[in-house]
Amino acid sequence: MALTSPALTLAVEAMFANIKPTLDVIKRLGPTDFSADAPGVDIKPGATIKVPVSSISAASAYDESTNNYLTGGDTNWATLTATHYLQGFDLTGTNVDQGVNASRVKQLFTSRAGSGIALACQNAIKTAIDGVTASTAAAGKIAAVAAITMEGYMGIGEGLNWLDKANSVLVVNGPEMASIRAKFAANHVVGTQTELAQFMGFKDLVVIPGMTARAAIVPANSIGFMARVPSIIAKYQEFGVETDPDTGLSIGIVVADDQSKNRLVANADLWFGCTVQGAPAAAGTAGIVKLATA
Repeated sequence: MALTSPALTLAVEAMFANIKPTLDVIKRLGPTDFSADAPGVDIKPGATIKVPVSSISAASAYDESTNNYLTGGDTNWATLTATHYLQGFDLTGTNVDQGVNASRVKQLFTSRAGSGIALACQNAIKTAIDGVTASTAAAGKIAAVAAITMEGYMGIGEGLNWLDKANSVLVVNGPEMASIRAKFAANHVVGTQTELAQFMGFKDLVVIPGMTARAAIVPANSIGFMARVPSIIAKYQEFGVETDPDTGLSIGIVVADDQSKNRLVANADLWFGCTVQGAPAAAGTAGIVKLATA
C-alpha cells in the first residue's frame, strides 16, 4: 500500500534530507547493505563479519516517555534493536491534509523522524568504534592534544606494517578535528576533511561527534552497515515504504490510530545496525585501531 496523504507524501523528501548527511558519512566509512532482500555481506579483513538480515522475535509495548518501540531480533552477530520515531497529532474533526495540520505534520514528522533516525545511526557508529579495545602498542598511540604536532598527525598508522593506510579512514571526535585543523593551519595547510586526510596519507577523514575515543584508524572493510524496513503485519490507516533514490535507503512509514488519546500517530520505521572488526590491543593484525593517548 502506498502513502495517500499529501501531507506525508510531501514530507518524505524533507525527511530524507535530514538523514542524508549521516548516510554520506556511512558511505565514506564502509560497505552498506540497504537492500530488503540482499543476503549477508562478508566483510574482511580479519575474522569474517556478516551484515545480517534480522527477524523479529519479540516486541515490547510502546513507551510514551521515549517514543520508542523496542524490537528484539536474531542476527549473526548481535541483537538488533529497532526504534520507531513517532509524533502524534490530535486530528479530531480535521483532516490531516487540511490547513495548519498539513504543515504541522510535514514540519514535525520530518524533523523528528529524519533527525531521530540520523542520530540513532550516528550513535550506533559511535558505540561500535568506542567498543573497540584501545591499542597498547606504540604504533597505536598518539601524543596528547596539547603536545601533538602536524608531523605527529601525519605519522599516525605509520608503525603498522600490515596497514594499507591509503585505503583507510581516520575517524576522530569533534575536539580532535579542531586540533587537526589548528595544527595544520599553523603550518599554512588548509582544506576539506578529505584533503587533510590525503595530506596525512589516509583515504578520508570522518568526524563522529561525541565519540569517547580521540581517534581510530578504520581500514577498508572493517566496518559495515545494514538497514531494513520491518515487515508490516498490523492493520494501519495508511502505510508505505519510501526509498531515497540517491542512497537506496528505504524507510517504512505508517499512520496508526491511538484511540485512547483520540489521535493519529505517524511513524517512520527503520532497523539499523553497525558492526566492526577491531584489531587486537597490540595492533598487530588488520582491523580498526582505536588510538590511545601516549
